[in-house]
Amino acid sequence: MVPQERVRELVEAHATLEDPMTGAVWIHQDAPEAWLVEVIPTMADDERADEPTRLAPGIAFRFPLALIAGNRPSLEAALRRNAELARALTHGEVLHDEGDASALVELARSLLRVA
Repeated sequence: MVPQERVRELVEAHATLEDPMTGAVWIHQDAPEAWLVEVIPTMADDERADEPTRLAPGIAFRFPLALIAGNRPSLEAALRRNAELARALTHGEVLHDEGDASALVELARSLLRVA
């Protein structure tokens, strides 16, 4: 399991990048790798936004990372297609939010209520 403070440090670093994210949710908190959903407004539309990019441990972050990233419309579409991702998001922890992370969590909750 990845320590929460390490995930928070990673999220804080991602928030300062040239193309910063506007939301981050830590999902699958009991997994051996860090699972993050990040909203990055400058990313192009992506029909496969729900597929994680897996990154090996490195110098800056010493844990494996499964990163699900995309612009908000792509992530919203992914939640509509992928009930497992929606469920994980409702149980995740919002670590950074400029309005997009909480909106995604709320969308996931509403999709699960309808299903």
